Order: sequence, then C-alpha cells, then structure tokens
Amino acid sequence: MEETKVKAIVLGGRDYKEKDKLVDLFTLEQGIVSVLFKSVKSANAKLKSAKEMFSFGDFIYATGKFNVVTSAEIIDTFYGITKDIKKYYTACMILEIIKCVLPVGEQNVNLFLETLKALKTVAYDNADNLTIINKFLVVVFEGLGYKFALNTCNTCGCKFMNYRYMNLEYGDITCHNCKTLNSVEISVGEYSALRLISITEFEKLSTLKLNGEVLNKLFNLLCMNFEHRFNKKLELPDILKT
Repeated sequence: MEETKVKAIVLGGRDYKEKDKLVDLFTLEQGIVSVLFKSVKSANAKLKSAKEMFSFGDFIYATGKFNVVTSAEIIDTFYGITKDIKKYYTACMILEIIKCVLPVGEQNVNLFLETLKALKTVAYDNADNLTIINKFLVVVFEGLGYKFALNTCNTCGCKFMNYRYMNLEYGDITCHNCKTLNSVEISVGEYSALRLISITEFEKLSTLKLNGEVLNKLFNLLCMNFEHRFNKKLELPDILKT
C-alpha cells in the first residue's frame, strides 16, 4: 500500500466507530486532506496526541478507501492555546476560516505558512486576539487574490482624499467617486487600523495598541467582505468582543 508523507496542521476531527477518529489535516503539500486514526481513542494509543486540534508535524498515511495514519512526529502543539480561553477561541476561528475558504485537496503553500505564523502568535505572543483575527482575514484575502489597495482607489487609481469605501461586489477599496450601491464606507479609524494591521507582520502584532471598538468595527467590515467572497458568515465569540 502506498504511503504519503505530509507536513500538516490538525484542523479537527470526529469520532468514527468505537475507537477510531476521522481527522482533517491542513497539509503543506495537498491542502486539506481527511485521514483516519485507527484505535486512537485507546488509553495507550501511540498517536493519541497527534490527533489533537492545532497539532503541527509530519504525518505519514497509507492511501486507500481511507487514508490511514501510520506514524506522526509532532513539531509543535501550540501548548499556550489550550491554557487560555481567549487564545483557544482565536485559534479555533483561524482554523474555521481555513476550512471555509480552502476546497479539499487544493494546495496553498502561502496560506499554510501564514496559518502557522498566526497560530504561533496566538500561542506564544501577547498580541491582541482580535488584532490577530483581523490580520489573518487580511492575509486570507491577499492569498486568494483579493489584496487591498490602501493608497489609491482600486477603480480609478486616484489617491484617497477624505472618504474610502469597501466595494463588496469586488472586494476592493474605492474612493467616493467610484463607490457603488454595494459599497460600505470605511471610517478613518477603521482605515488606519486596517493599514497598520496590513503592513505589520504577525511577529510584530504585539507592538500595535489599537482601539477595541475600532477593531470590532473593522472585524465586522472584513466579515461582510468575507461573506461576499466566500458565501460564509463568520461569528465572533462574545468572549473576544472588546
């Protein structure tokens, strides 16, 4: 039976039969792949920890009717995520976003690497959780071809003066003259936060001190854009609202 080795992040899973578990892996090489961990719910199962959500490592599975995991070497469990309820919900949202935007079997190396950066920031840095989520949404848009032009109108190319709008039909930012009925105004505070978050790497997000109300409004704006792009609605857990 042919075996495949992948570098992957565990997105989550569901029980299968009495002791098995079906798990979705976000892999570097193949995108999202479903695999089976056999007898993994036994007390002494050697792969017990490898099936846990957020686990990152090298997985080997045998292909067949089910892709059965035969071995795993975990590189990082992002331990800090499970020790803080806000970090946990933040990391869950990051994985949920990936499941919403990436079709099964579609490779996206950049999104895989950015997801690792995001999880590392959640687990080990002191960055604001909503700042991380907003940053990840921006990264997802960019990685899937919807990068925001922050200096000039995406329609006419003119520099922004006083007003900016999110065009929900095309997922870009336009000026007042180019707005449409499907456009939402971006406030000065939201634009400033979006600009700072866009140009700041995950590793430096902890240096940003942004207004909580503005972050919430920016999240709502990005969620509207997300829903129009991917036909999926995101809900922010109450515990992460600031």
